[in-house]
Amino acid sequence: MYRPQTWSYAPNLGRIVIDIPTRLLTFYYSGRVYGPYPLGLGKPSTPTPAGNWHVVEKDPNPWWEVLGSRWMGLDVPWGTYGIHGTNAPWSIGHYVSNGCIRMHNAHVETVYPLVVLGTPVDIEGSYAYRYRRYPFRNRGNTRYPEARG
Repeated sequence: MYRPQTWSYAPNLGRIVIDIPTRLLTFYYSGRVYGPYPLGLGKPSTPTPAGNWHVVEKDPNPWWEVLGSRWMGLDVPWGTYGIHGTNAPWSIGHYVSNGCIRMHNAHVETVYPLVVLGTPVDIEGSYAYRYRRYPFRNRGNTRYPEARG
């Protein structure tokens, strides 16, 4: 299906919602729901930017193979962020990127033709820290966490 790479007359037909804690993308388009699709998101040191953005660029064959089979750039003012495929499918479901949103190539190829320039992208939630640091004390050659009372 051909879809022009210019601003659409109907960008509000679709909406992409990305949930950071669950690492899921859901695409709402003309009354239908696509997904949820699992994602790979930014590491806590290079987080995926939460906020309300728009798709401002599309590339059906990104030049950098790390981006997988499709690229949809967002209008984040302080960097280059986008939704794209990946050549590392093992990274999906983890916080591993430099802030971009990674999808399985088959999933991004499903959504890509329906997304037009101007489509809203809502990135919601915050990073949940799964591990707490406990003080350790030495008991011989083995380390044990301090008892909590």
